Amino acid sequence: MFKLVIQKELKALIPAPPMHYKARQAFPRYPDKVSVPDDNVNWNVEWPEYSPIEWTHDRVFEQNREKNPNGWADPPEISPENMLKKYTHHRIRLDAKGRPMNPVGRTGMSGRGILGNWGPNHAADPMVTRINPETNQFEMILIQRGDTKEWAIPGGMVDPGEAVSSTLKREFGEEALNTLEMTNDELDSVKTLIEELFNPKNAVLIYQGYVDDGRNTDNAWMETKAFHYHCTPELARRIKLHAGDDAAQVKWFPLNQKDDIERLFASHRDFVFKAIK
Repeated sequence: MFKLVIQKELKALIPAPPMHYKARQAFPRYPDKVSVPDDNVNWNVEWPEYSPIEWTHDRVFEQNREKNPNGWADPPEISPENMLKKYTHHRIRLDAKGRPMNPVGRTGMSGRGILGNWGPNHAADPMVTRINPETNQFEMILIQRGDTKEWAIPGGMVDPGEAVSSTLKREFGEEALNTLEMTNDELDSVKTLIEELFNPKNAVLIYQGYVDDGRNTDNAWMETKAFHYHCTPELARRIKLHAGDDAAQVKWFPLNQKDDIERLFASHRDFVFKAIK
C-alpha cells in the first residue's frame, strides 16, 4: 500500500549527499569527463594529479546577463563576495581561483558545462500522482527527455525573479500539457485546471537540495525543490496529457517496477522513493 509523505520541517542548510554518480557520467553535448573513482570524489581526499577538463558551452557565454539584457547566465568571472551571496541549500566553498566547489565533490569537469550560473542552478519539480481507476496502480506523470531519452519529472529551471510556485505550474504546463502551442481559449481552460491542481494546500515538499545530475561540474550544479501533488479521481480525468517544449513523450507512469524507477533522470528516482515510501 502506498501512502503520501507527511511534510517535515527542513533546515535552512541541508547536508549534501555523500556521493554523486550521474554527475560523473557522460552527458549529451558534453566532452568526455575525466574519470573520478568513488574514493576520490570527496574534496577532502588529496589527489594532486587531478586535472579535470575545463568546458563551458558557447551558449552560456552568449547569455551573459551583464552584456545581454535578456541573458540567463553569470559572467565568465564572478567575485567571491557575489558568489557567497547566492541562495543555496548547502554551504559554498571556494577554490584557489575563487570559484565555487561542488558540495558533493569532484565530477571530472570544471567550468559550467551548459549551466548558466556559477554554483547553484535552481529548478522546481512537480510530482503529480493518481491511483489508476482501472488497474488501481499508483502512477505519476513523467516526460521522456529529448536529450538523454530518460523518463523524468516534468520540471525545469527557475527563471530569475520567478517564484518556485510559478515555475512548477509553468514547466508542468509546457512539458506535460503543451501549453506553448495552445490558443488563448485553450490556455484559459488549462489555467483553471493548473491552479486547481497546484493548490498550495495540496503541496507536499518532498525534497530540496543538491541534484545528482549529468550536467553538473566541479563549479556549477543543480539544486531543486520537489513537491508532490496527488490528484483526486475527478481531477486526474481532466488532465489531457500532450508532450511539449523539450519533452519527447508524456504519460501516466506506473510506479510498481523498481527497475523502471531506478533508471529515471538525475536524482528523480530518489524523489519518487520518498513520495511512495
